Amino acid sequence: MIRLAAVLHLVVLHTVDGREVYINPNAVTNLQDARQDADPTKRTARGVECIISLSDGKFVTVAEFCETVREQLERQ
Repeated sequence: MIRLAAVLHLVVLHTVDGREVYINPNAVTNLQDARQDADPTKRTARGVECIISLSDGKFVTVAEFCETVREQLERQ
């Protein structure tokens, strides 16, 4: 009998209040810088550096810069 195992690699990031959030790199569709000065009508919570869009239509805001997130996603 042959058994195949799928290994799921998750990336650990942090919310602005320091909690860990686990992201499946295969579910990430877009990364967006959360620049607060880019559009004064669009506001994000203080400390949010990157907005991660997921394939299920949800998004996650994290304290890491998008460049750091991108590097971690590419390592997986």
